[in-house]
Amino acid sequence: MKLFNNKLLTFVAIVSVLMILLIAFTAGGRTRPTVVEGALGTVINPIQNIFYSVGEFLSGSFESLFQIKGLKKENESLTMEVEKLQEENRKLIQLASENGRLRNMLGFKETNEELDFVAGANVTGIDPGNWFDIYTLDKGSKDGVQANDAVIWGNGYLVGRIIEVGSNHSKFMALVDQRSSVSIIVDRTRDLGIVFGSSDNEIIAVMPIESDIAKGDDISTSGYSTFPKNLYIGKVQSVEKQERKLQKLVRIKPAADFERLEEVYIIRGKSL
Repeated sequence: MKLFNNKLLTFVAIVSVLMILLIAFTAGGRTRPTVVEGALGTVINPIQNIFYSVGEFLSGSFESLFQIKGLKKENESLTMEVEKLQEENRKLIQLASENGRLRNMLGFKETNEELDFVAGANVTGIDPGNWFDIYTLDKGSKDGVQANDAVIWGNGYLVGRIIEVGSNHSKFMALVDQRSSVSIIVDRTRDLGIVFGSSDNEIIAVMPIESDIAKGDDISTSGYSTFPKNLYIGKVQSVEKQERKLQKLVRIKPAADFERLEEVYIIRGKSL
């Protein structure tokens, strides 16, 4: 190792001497190099090129490192901006959806003056063990809510009736609850019947066997029960004729989406 270091020092010393001699020979302002200058140039030029190339490489490397650091910082800033815009967009979509639902209910209210609109309410919970059957609302007796008031959603779709009232909350039983029953009328033929909830979150209607009812018929409340008249319930999906029981079993698809109830209206018929 010591011998290698000595050789390296000797080489550097020789190169240094040659460069000094080259400077001395070229200091006279001549236009043509001498033989010695040419020889020295042949030896020194490759070395100069190496040092120049190394310098250029190091300069470019440092510049690239600074560029990468700047790009990383810019990328982090853009990522944060994108996340912020995505969150703002999500909130705008939620507000637009809520606004649409409230507009639908407001439109229904303005075209049904015969109904008493007690209060608008938010769904705050669903009772355990009664999935999509018993809902809790944030309005109660202090807001005028009473037992057996009707609960509607969207464009006036019936979703249930109030069964429990506290001072600042209430609960309603959904149409799809097996304990629920509502007197109905077929919009097309004015035939009467009764609908019940079922275990598979459907609505089943029992109609007289002679009734004129078919798939696609619209079903509404008849007004012959605790519910006001003409609240829309849903559309007939199938009709099964049961000869022995002298009745028709009708499956109805509810107009309301019981999995997405958020805002509802509590209403009742106006007293005469």
